[in-house]
Amino acid sequence: IFTRAKEVSIDATLEPIPGLKITLTGNRTDNRSDQMMFMYDDITTIYSGTYTKTHMALATALRGCSSDNGYQSAAFDQFLSNIPVVADRIRSRYEGRVYPQRGFLTTSKWAHLPFSTEVGDVNSMNSDVLIPAFVAAYSGTDAGKVNLSPFPGLQAILPNWRVSYDGLSKLDIFKKWFKSVQINHAYQCTYSVGSYTSYSDWVSVGDGLGFTQDVTTGNPLPTSPYNITSVTITEKFAPLVGVKVTLHNSMTFNAEYRDSRTLSLNSSAGQIVEAGQKSLKFGAGYKIANFNTVLKLKGKQSNVSNDLTLNLDCSLNNNTALIRKIETGLTQ
Repeated sequence: IFTRAKEVSIDATLEPIPGLKITLTGNRTDNRSDQMMFMYDDITTIYSGTYTKTHMALATALRGCSSDNGYQSAAFDQFLSNIPVVADRIRSRYEGRVYPQRGFLTTSKWAHLPFSTEVGDVNSMNSDVLIPAFVAAYSGTDAGKVNLSPFPGLQAILPNWRVSYDGLSKLDIFKKWFKSVQINHAYQCTYSVGSYTSYSDWVSVGDGLGFTQDVTTGNPLPTSPYNITSVTITEKFAPLVGVKVTLHNSMTFNAEYRDSRTLSLNSSAGQIVEAGQKSLKFGAGYKIANFNTVLKLKGKQSNVSNDLTLNLDCSLNNNTALIRKIETGLTQ
């Protein structure tokens, strides 16, 4: 058993104007394990692991849906349209390939013959097809150009960011009323592949292409070695916009709006689960400095300042969960 982990992290802090701070982050983590049986000849290597990277899905962010039209979603409709496009791209990669004479194909009549869709075609419900179609649709990219690998390389790392600005407190109109004014915004998005494994009967023909055996007909089916049951895109505006002000009397007020969603593609169940949360939060606070002297407390710590901070926060949350069936196009 060979295990390996590769992790890349990128951080940058920018301050284009005084008071405006932008922090950019990016990362990619790829954990893999290869298991080989050395006691028998021609035993398929079993692959497993996990994968995650920073992503960006702004093209379909902050969109709502309603029961009035059956929770219709332009991104989901695009996903369904992307499936045949991706299937054609994968099918074209097998053109000119020859069925190998190894594994379950050792004694097969198809060995050494050219690939034919009549023997076994690309399955549109396979994760090889669904994952690129899913990523393209919800990330706003072209299905004809999206990376077909479920584990894209370093060039696929996309930035997340956090922005804060406190320059307003320096303006005379704000300085009169406020000790400080801070505006915040943050965007976090990740693409991750859950724990996966590979097909035990997979036979390679190179370049990540190969065949598994159809349990019904026994014919070879074109597929990658990876049996990936789920991938997830998690996106958060934390917050989309937030404001915190402090008055000269040490009172503070804050308000923020957050929006998050989790998009989970489950290829084995043939569905996409969209879970979302919208949150509006308000708060106020007040700090009583030297609270022990206000109460005229005496003792060994009479020279120590003890402050009392009071906070009151209230929030309104709206949580939704939608199950979208791929084959029927229905949403629950």
